[in-house]
Amino acid sequence: MSTNISLSPHFELREFTESATARKHGIVNKPPAEAIENLRALCVHTLEPLREALGLPIVITSGYRCKALNDLIAHHSQRSQHLHGRAADFYVKHGPSTLQQTQGSGASHRELLVLAFRTILTDPSIDFDQLILYPTFIHVSFVAPDKNRHKIMLANGHGTYRGLSRETALAIN
Repeated sequence: MSTNISLSPHFELREFTESATARKHGIVNKPPAEAIENLRALCVHTLEPLREALGLPIVITSGYRCKALNDLIAHHSQRSQHLHGRAADFYVKHGPSTLQQTQGSGASHRELLVLAFRTILTDPSIDFDQLILYPTFIHVSFVAPDKNRHKIMLANGHGTYRGLSRETALAIN
């Protein structure tokens, strides 16, 4: 199966399956058809609308994980939505933007993460199940429009999380 499959206008399957950890350990991180469709839904309902709203590239750092790969990830969970292609970890890449007046040309990595986090929370075209802000990336998942929990959390480090209200999440700097 080719990993050059387009999931949406700005995302390809290979972005969600490539893994240095998998390569290092000789793991073939090949998603089944159901996981590919879940990744497509994540792109269509969450990541693509975010990419359009920000006008900036989104870099996927972790997407689908087969069980063998997931077991090697620090602080992994046997219930991880990555196992089913329902989650992605990402950061926003610096570059020319339609939001120049908002973020300025010198926006830091953290400022771009917070901007993306807030955009997911406020843009009505973006849906999600779980949204977690980490120090260097965002974790977002999507299940189905009628099944998403809209759970918002802040990673405190060492695998611990703090649940946030929408209002508290929007106040994060």
